[in-house]
Amino acid sequence: MSWRWGITYTVAAVGAALLAVRVKRVLSNPFAPAEPFGQAEKELDKRDRALREEHPDTAALRHRAHYLSEIGDLAGALEISEQLLAERVRALGEDHPQVLTTRHNLANLRGRAGDAAGAAEAFERLALDMERVHGPDYIYTVVSQRAAVRWREEAEGGSQGTE
Repeated sequence: MSWRWGITYTVAAVGAALLAVRVKRVLSNPFAPAEPFGQAEKELDKRDRALREEHPDTAALRHRAHYLSEIGDLAGALEISEQLLAERVRALGEDHPQVLTTRHNLANLRGRAGDAAGAAEAFERLALDMERVHGPDYIYTVVSQRAAVRWREEAEGGSQGTE
């Protein structure tokens, strides 16, 4: 046997031994806090339970709101989007990513429907929550802050034009 095969065999044997120790530890206590797989399993179970609790018509509500928005029925799309948000908050909680996304879409829809001040306020609240949940450098925190500025400028510009 060449020296290369000897080194390869030794490295493989040490790796197998370390893996066996790790597997034995996982099998003896799979949810130990030091074990990342156990923690990940708990988080996945929690997420899956929350998603199962979401109303089965949630996807239908989302598609209906999008359809109404596309055909120009913004008032109808707003009403359905508010129902969707309430259902998602109930099932998933205030800080869930899908809830935050729904809030973003609802704020944008509110602005498109002509309520620029309402859209600005909604985006300002969303930006604060995004920063609290994800941090100030998170891309959607920044997107929400920029949208708040955009809608605030439009609200102020629209009110100045009517005076």
